[in-house]
Amino acid sequence: MKRPPASSRVNGNQQMQIRIRTVFATLAVATSIFTAAAEENATSATNQTDALPAVIVVGTRIPTPPENTASPVTVIPREQILETQQRFVLDVLRDVSGLDVVRNGQPGGNASVFMRGANSSHTLVLVDGIRVNNGFNNSFDFSQLAVDNIEQIEILRGPQSTLYGSEALGGVINIVTKKAGGKPAGSLLGEYGSFDTWLTRAAFAVREGKASFSADASYASTEGHRINSANESINVSGRVGYDFSDKFRATLLATYLKSDAGAPNDRFTDDPNDKFKNENYLVGLTLEADQTPWWNAKLILSHTRERGEFDQPAPNPPFFFGDYMAVTVAERNQLDFQNIFTPADQHKILVGGTFEDSSADFTDSFNAFDRGIETRAGYLQYEFAPCPRATFTAGGRVDDSSSFGTHGTYRFGGRFTAPRTETIFRANVGTGFRAPSIQQLYFPFSGNPNLKPEESLGWDVGFEQPLAEGKVRFGATFFHNDFDNLINGFPPKNVARGRTLGIENFVAWTPLTNLTLRAAYTWLDSEDLATRLRLTRRAEHHGSLGATWRICPRITATANALFVGERADDDFSSFPSSRVTVPGYTKFDVGLRWRATKHFEVYGRVENLLDEKYEEVFGFPSLGRFFSVGVIARF
Repeated sequence: MKRPPASSRVNGNQQMQIRIRTVFATLAVATSIFTAAAEENATSATNQTDALPAVIVVGTRIPTPPENTASPVTVIPREQILETQQRFVLDVLRDVSGLDVVRNGQPGGNASVFMRGANSSHTLVLVDGIRVNNGFNNSFDFSQLAVDNIEQIEILRGPQSTLYGSEALGGVINIVTKKAGGKPAGSLLGEYGSFDTWLTRAAFAVREGKASFSADASYASTEGHRINSANESINVSGRVGYDFSDKFRATLLATYLKSDAGAPNDRFTDDPNDKFKNENYLVGLTLEADQTPWWNAKLILSHTRERGEFDQPAPNPPFFFGDYMAVTVAERNQLDFQNIFTPADQHKILVGGTFEDSSADFTDSFNAFDRGIETRAGYLQYEFAPCPRATFTAGGRVDDSSSFGTHGTYRFGGRFTAPRTETIFRANVGTGFRAPSIQQLYFPFSGNPNLKPEESLGWDVGFEQPLAEGKVRFGATFFHNDFDNLINGFPPKNVARGRTLGIENFVAWTPLTNLTLRAAYTWLDSEDLATRLRLTRRAEHHGSLGATWRICPRITATANALFVGERADDDFSSFPSSRVTVPGYTKFDVGLRWRATKHFEVYGRVENLLDEKYEEVFGFPSLGRFFSVGVIARF
């Protein structure tokens, strides 16, 4: 379902007028809806939020317990995040089945997530439902995303463009920020570790009547394990909420990240002075109204800005050319308006629309350009639950872009829970797409304005089985994805095709009230259909084992093992590059927490206990054995 692309930003004044009319028309409708909800008597209708389950997921954009969704979803709650003692989201994600997390060596190096074998740019990342993928290249760098102020992480697998649009070919990762729960509470954290690594963090949250507030700020730094691998970062986030009535709520979210990292290059060409600097912020406003017991409306307005600077002073091995600098500024304005209608308990209808304006300004020692893209979309989903044990969903979406024209996607899914065994069966099929990025379309001398969206068709079937009154839970999912029109080459063209298939498995077991065991394993077969070679940086075998032992009410011990099989990669140390095999590795981590008093806690951990020598990206050595100790004061 495509048409020729719309003309690109030729008449700036005319497009600006159209954009303003579109935004204000939407705001006018939304404001009237929310104002009406706020003015109604709060006791005249049931507050749907109070009735929601404790854990909700991003799977259908409708608040739903994870066991009731058709799509395979993994929810990592805050308690589990804290038990891992990890500082960054990328390290929490390493143990999740179906995900390959890859970092360029040292902390601060570019980090990507490959979901079900899809490209790293095929994973959409959200923060409280707000898209945060880079507006210049459509990818997301996980290297500096800290676990601060995170309530839970939701991983939604498979093509999800029907609800979320571009980039959601492989799946969606949604970061849910922490909400204040009651009386004032805060904490201070200090940590020191190997390679002169420091972490300090302060957090505060309070809820008073109808208003709530939470904030978190942290500073992290390390000298690194290689030449020019020092890294420091600042993360700040805040969330303000206000309940105007039982039926009308508003939330304001703001995040800020600043990082300064060395870029030592690969081990063949150590560079002593290259630097990456990034400064990103997000501001988002969410308005939600329960119009009636059968109508919920939500409006999300957001603005994101990312500024990246790459400074490459001479000398620059191996070619030793002169100074080079590149600065990229990417901005995105988003508006999303969705409505959930529940005409009967068995029927839920989701109707929504989005408007997005993305722009990028790039300047380096040789070139400069400033381009933008506008996208409008409408989506519809129908959810039918004939009984509590069965759910069926069907949805469709149409995106209209100033760069590639019109593109349509669809998704169908089903979930059934067997009455005696409580086995949950799931099946899904859907399509996804990734719009060509501003970089691929318009970069000087290498851009191609005629690019089409990358496309995928994926399906999965699986089951989940609880046993022993929920003390044991295990499951498996088979998935298959076909990718078409993949962008490759110089200049870029829609020439590549790919295929991935595999099996995701997990087991969770609580043999004792104070002992939890977890295991996950993924088998992945991936292939570039043009070259018949395995896709790079995706392991065929990937597994993890974890244990949490609450030795006594005040002491908790954790242990984790991660196994990653060998992967294909490209060796860029010579020209032309050549295909190489990166050996697999096994890494062990252990940790211990002691809650000395109600307000004071001491913890320590050892990562890479056996000092395994390994690389996630060819030529970029990862950290060796790492020790750290820390203290937390709560008030």
